Parts: sequence; structure tokens; C-alpha cells
Amino acid sequence: MTGLYRIRIFALFLFGLFVLGVDGCTGSPETTMSGYLIKVGSHMVFSEDFTEELDLKLAAYPYDFKKNRVEYNQIVFDLVSILSEESVLLAAAFDTGIRVTTSELSCAIVSCREDYPEDSFDQMLLENAISYSYWKKTLKKDLIIDKFIQQELKDKIEISPEDVVLFYNEHIGQKVVADENKFVSHLRVEKSQESYAEWIMALKKLYPVDINKKALTPFLMGLEKNKGHVND
Repeated sequence: MTGLYRIRIFALFLFGLFVLGVDGCTGSPETTMSGYLIKVGSHMVFSEDFTEELDLKLAAYPYDFKKNRVEYNQIVFDLVSILSEESVLLAAAFDTGIRVTTSELSCAIVSCREDYPEDSFDQMLLENAISYSYWKKTLKKDLIIDKFIQQELKDKIEISPEDVVLFYNEHIGQKVVADENKFVSHLRVEKSQESYAEWIMALKKLYPVDINKKALTPFLMGLEKNKGHVND
């Protein structure tokens, strides 16, 4: 099952909750009023964070895109799905003890900037309406998630002799099989991708997603008629 397909299924589930007026919050009334939009374990996404993510996502669409209520709401639900899965990974990573040091973050920033000559990196951020602080925060989150997936999924993948033979036959003649270290690394990545769907589903059972409908409703269009239900 592809990541996009999983997102669509979860988005449709969310939309059903709103249309039917079902209370989808798993937290108590006290926690629901705390202002978060998505909460997984110790990790929370607040309305301000969601606004920043949504504005960036909408920047890729025509200015009058909001006239299409259905497609606009679908984008909101898709973003909720993406950030929910990200929150599961970040919450689990925190509990596992995964951290990114200041030194590691600095090295990653330097590495990213090296891909852009002169001042083109800052120009890229400007053209895409991305603040440096937002980019840096996102980079740190990505580094934490990459570390966690490496430790808890990729490094635990078992590679059998049959896997090696099959992978070699599928990539014979390619550069990937010429270097033994790259060969094993690519094989591990491929098997990790195949195992990801089942792995993340198991992780979501350990880290259930709590979506605050009261905080999400203002981001949606045309659901005012359900407002009474949402605020119950």
C-alpha cells in the first residue's frame, strides 16, 4: 500500500467524522481545550504550526484555489494525515531517546547549503516563501525521523542469502552491485521500504493519534452546519 493511498484512506476517515458530527477526540475535555491540533504521546502540533504548513502547501496552488471547497478540504485532510504520521514517528523517537545535537544539525545545514552556489540557497527560500527558522526546524525533525527509522527499522532488517541473490539478479550490470557496501545498503533500503507499511501500522497502535476537532474545524470550508456537533 503506497503512502499516498494510506493518506487518502485516513483523510476520508477524518472527513466522515466531521460530516457525521462524531467526536473524534480521544483526549479529555481538559486536554482538548489545550490548543493543540494533533497530539501523539508527548508530541503536539499546534494551530500555528498547522497554519505554517498549510500556507506553504497552498503556495503551490492558484490563488483562487479555495473556491473549490472539496479539493481545498482534501488538502487540509491530507496534511493532517501527513503530520499525524510524522507525529507518531517523532513521539516514538523521543521515547526511544533519539536526539539531534547542535553539532549534527549544524553539519546538516552546511551540507545542504553546499548544494547551492553562492547566495542561491537564501534565494530559494525566498522564492518559495519559506522562512529560515521554519526550514531549520523542519530539517531537525527530518534528521530525528531518519535516525529513528534507521535504528528501529533499517538496522533490524534481516537479509537472507536468497534476498542477496534476488537483488543481485535484478540489478546485475548496474553500479549498485559493483560496490559491496553500497550493494548491502541498497538492499537494506529496498527491504525497509517493503516493510514500512506494516511497521508504521504497528507503531500507530502504540502511539494513537489524537486530533482536536475544535482546533481543526476553522481550517475547513463549508462545515459550519456541523459546528454545533463539533463543539459538543
